[in-house]
Amino acid sequence: MKSSAKIFVLLSGIVAFSLTATAGNNPGWSLVWSDEFNLPDGSSPDPTKWTFDTGGGGWGNNELEYYSSRTNNARIVGGMLIIQANQENYMGSSYTSARLKTQGIWSWQYGRMEARIKIPYGQGMWPAFWMLGTNITSVNWPTCGEVDIMENIGREPTLVHGTIHGPGYSGSDGIGGPCALPGSPAFANDFHIYTVEWTTNEIKWSVDGYQYFSANSGSLPAGTTWVYTQPQFILLNLAVGGSWPGNPDGTTTFPQQMIVDYVRVYAPTNLPETKTNLLSNPGFESANLTNWTAYGNTIPNALLQSIADVDVHNGTNVFKVFGQFSGVTNNSGAYQDVPATAGQALTASGWVFTSSSDQIAGANSAWIEISFHDASSNVLALYRSAPVTPSTPPGLWLDFPVTNQLNPTTFAIIGSATNLVAPAKTSFVRCQLVFDQPATDAGSVYFDDLKLTPAGTTAIPVPVNVARAGTNFNLAFPTYLNLPYQINWKNFLTDPSWSVLTNLSGSGTNQTISVGLQASSSRFFTISRLCN
Repeated sequence: MKSSAKIFVLLSGIVAFSLTATAGNNPGWSLVWSDEFNLPDGSSPDPTKWTFDTGGGGWGNNELEYYSSRTNNARIVGGMLIIQANQENYMGSSYTSARLKTQGIWSWQYGRMEARIKIPYGQGMWPAFWMLGTNITSVNWPTCGEVDIMENIGREPTLVHGTIHGPGYSGSDGIGGPCALPGSPAFANDFHIYTVEWTTNEIKWSVDGYQYFSANSGSLPAGTTWVYTQPQFILLNLAVGGSWPGNPDGTTTFPQQMIVDYVRVYAPTNLPETKTNLLSNPGFESANLTNWTAYGNTIPNALLQSIADVDVHNGTNVFKVFGQFSGVTNNSGAYQDVPATAGQALTASGWVFTSSSDQIAGANSAWIEISFHDASSNVLALYRSAPVTPSTPPGLWLDFPVTNQLNPTTFAIIGSATNLVAPAKTSFVRCQLVFDQPATDAGSVYFDDLKLTPAGTTAIPVPVNVARAGTNFNLAFPTYLNLPYQINWKNFLTDPSWSVLTNLSGSGTNQTISVGLQASSSRFFTISRLCN
């Protein structure tokens, strides 16, 4: 059936029309290395990117295969890497396969590592996409740190696993989580994209853009160490048998193939700033609490700490505060004053953390506070975030917006507001980090990446590709993870206002919205990232 409908998408103010969508765009990350496996069929993997582990002996896991560098076990076919497990007698083993690595050629310290893989199936199969610390030759495993980006064992066709192994939490005590697809189909049925995002203090696992697990130093057992601060290299292998998957049985067929479409490594890029942060040194990256004033019964209980000592949200430093009870209620913390004028509207937020090894306890609490003051320092209006208390989940960085309005005299909550408006006679606004200790209870709280920004919403245009799909058009556009997006439309550019089609939260990859064709009419669309 023919349609006379027209569709237009505004790209940064320009009307554009396209019938192709671009895949693989990862906002916030820049591609720094990849292997697309575009060599002639039958070739060995690119020796400038990969080398091989070879041999048998079980590899510490009671595996049954002999890893070889032959094209029987690792070769390029159709622009993809084939890692093939064969049932054959070779070098004293009953099975052969391949284990590729970038060790000694390429390594990375932090980044987004991803591969598009179709895994094999069958009892005893054990495909893996993983990393090891380059210092393994000097400190050995598991002190070098191991990051398993994707593992599957054949007896669990509907699950893959992401795990870290380090000193005191290795083998069956590794820290990890499983992932299942919607409807629980077998992963071997199709290709899937397996990813980790590895930053200074956290690792996140995802499948096809869906994050299913994360780990940081707060995830580790007490007394153990976060060792993922050294460069790591990548491995791809297909094991046969072993302590975890068990051995092949009568239901297992050979050959089995792990098919890798690509492997890509990205370095983080800075997310575009959408609003000016009025605070100086908001992430405590400058030495000596620059631009912040520490206060409390004893100043040493409000101090700067670095990633070498504690978990951080971002960068290398955080602000730590804890109680120092001296017989009366103790308030400790830090503050920063910023000039402000009456009628000015602001939003405020910050990241907070309480460690599982020193969790805030008893009647202690902590919060982020915004107060407006006149020229004589009198408090005119007072706002606070929700408090950090013993019921706050430990070991997680949490985003705390400042939205509770309090009576400045009684401290009773009198309302809630996203936009914090400066009253008449305002001279300055104070951002204050507070730890309240009414008794001798223990615990500490960390603050990082505070924000005090002008209120209001800015819409940043997003590049869009358009593809027709039957009686619909698909609008494909890159997104940042968890940031808000809005799709608007109007029939004519001369129409006075736009209508909202939908709002959505970004996935960190390309997302697609399908819109129906409008018979005998035009329609214009804009897609924007919303920034507060």
